[in-house]
Amino acid sequence: MYTYESFVTDGTFTFLVWLSKALQGFLNGFTVMAVALISIIISGQVIFFEAILADELGTGGGSGFWMFLVIVILGTVSPIIYFMRHREAGS
Repeated sequence: MYTYESFVTDGTFTFLVWLSKALQGFLNGFTVMAVALISIIISGQVIFFEAILADELGTGGGSGFWMFLVIVILGTVSPIIYFMRHREAGS
């Protein structure tokens, strides 16, 4: 199916399995909070500049706002889920 069979083990990309095992110890509460906060800040900056460009060019820029809201929701929910799972595993 794939050109290079060495990348696939039992239908799964070997690198993805290795990457998930390598990042297992690196994933902690600080990392989850930092990634969520950085993604919310960057998406806020992008929607701000999109609004400026939409105003200057006279185009409508409505889809970026909805993507910003989704990123804010996911950035808020992901640390909550992480800490809930981490509390359950520790108990």
